Amino acid sequence: MEVQIQSSRIIPPQHEPDKFLRKTPLTIFDRFAPNIHIAVVWAFAAPTPTNETVIDCLHKTLRYFPTLTAQLNENQVGEHPCLIIDGLGAGALLVEATVNSKLSDHLPLEPTPDFLKLHPSTDDPVHVFQVQISRFKDEGMVISTTAHHRVADGQSMSLFFTTWAKLVRGEPINRLPVYDLSWLKPRSPPRCEFNHWGKEFVPIEPYKNGFTVDYLTVDHSEITNILLRYPDEFITKLKAEVENKYTTFETILGYIWRKVTIARGLEDEENTMIRLTVNGRRRLKPPVPNEFFGNLVVNAYPKSNVKHLIAGGIAGAARLIHEAVIKADHNYLQSFIDFGELSGDEKLVPIYDVGGNVVSPELEADSWLGFRFEDVDFGSGVGPSAFLPTWVPYEGLVMLVPGMSEGGIGVFVTTLREHVELLKEISHYID
Repeated sequence: MEVQIQSSRIIPPQHEPDKFLRKTPLTIFDRFAPNIHIAVVWAFAAPTPTNETVIDCLHKTLRYFPTLTAQLNENQVGEHPCLIIDGLGAGALLVEATVNSKLSDHLPLEPTPDFLKLHPSTDDPVHVFQVQISRFKDEGMVISTTAHHRVADGQSMSLFFTTWAKLVRGEPINRLPVYDLSWLKPRSPPRCEFNHWGKEFVPIEPYKNGFTVDYLTVDHSEITNILLRYPDEFITKLKAEVENKYTTFETILGYIWRKVTIARGLEDEENTMIRLTVNGRRRLKPPVPNEFFGNLVVNAYPKSNVKHLIAGGIAGAARLIHEAVIKADHNYLQSFIDFGELSGDEKLVPIYDVGGNVVSPELEADSWLGFRFEDVDFGSGVGPSAFLPTWVPYEGLVMLVPGMSEGGIGVFVTTLREHVELLKEISHYID
């Protein structure tokens, strides 16, 4: 894929002056998010709106989302990490590009390192939000974005994308982002019923109590990304295997957990675990609106001995996931909020930011199924042809994504190349 950059410029902050605090403190949920940009790739078949229309509506959308054009400030000694509205480096990067092939030649999209050409670099970028619009020879369009995870989680970004798409279609905005942090109040006095050291955060070196993180690092060439597609009929069969006792997400993730474990060739006596992101908005009491913009996720930690995981079948794996997710309740979230209060301005290192690029025998899993990404319609009337994460040189990620125009569900998996052949071979075999 040959991509030619045509222009690059900065979109300055678009919000009304004095409407937002100049310094917005990072919450404990923001500080727990990985210190990386999350890059996604959207493909839209013709007919598509002009770049001028898309960019004009991007400007309008950013007025409602000021933290996407803020500066992330985490390195000031003795100062709480924050987002600085109108700070040095404020604004969003916008790139326009052309591609010398037809989009139709690349559909359906398969994970490829070429995705890295379709969005601005995520290696130490200046801006917390970046956009690239790439035009293909058949008027197909790819819109790719990168957003720093400490600014927004998936639920938040789904609101941004649907708002942007509505403005392109000329529709009124009926859901605006909410920035009220009053839901995230610590108790008086704050207290932690759960241990968050070693699970969410690691002590800064020298590690306390002998805590260590033992992950492997391999050359990026040894890692590959694949997309496993599961049609609705297959998912119905899977849910029948568990007697419809568990959610679609729990069922599919349980199924994939076992398949990845087999493909990795793990020994029976080894232990395996999933770090599974759980949206906390509806779990807090009172619940937080889905329109809350920022981060509000914690992890659930289903775990098992390998032998028991395989012997227990799909239902056993789904049950382990279900039971772990239930534990990420209001009490756990409140303990996490209080942990943030007790930590104050202390430098915190989330577990995601240490170790290598291979997490086996663990997995890190996320679901993008409930965010209605398939409804992001930039005017064609049919929504995106494809929606995927970018190429990720990191083993052990599992992301559930909507199947878009194909229907069903896609499972994006990052794995060692030596495991991919077996994983594909067994990926659709219900044992």
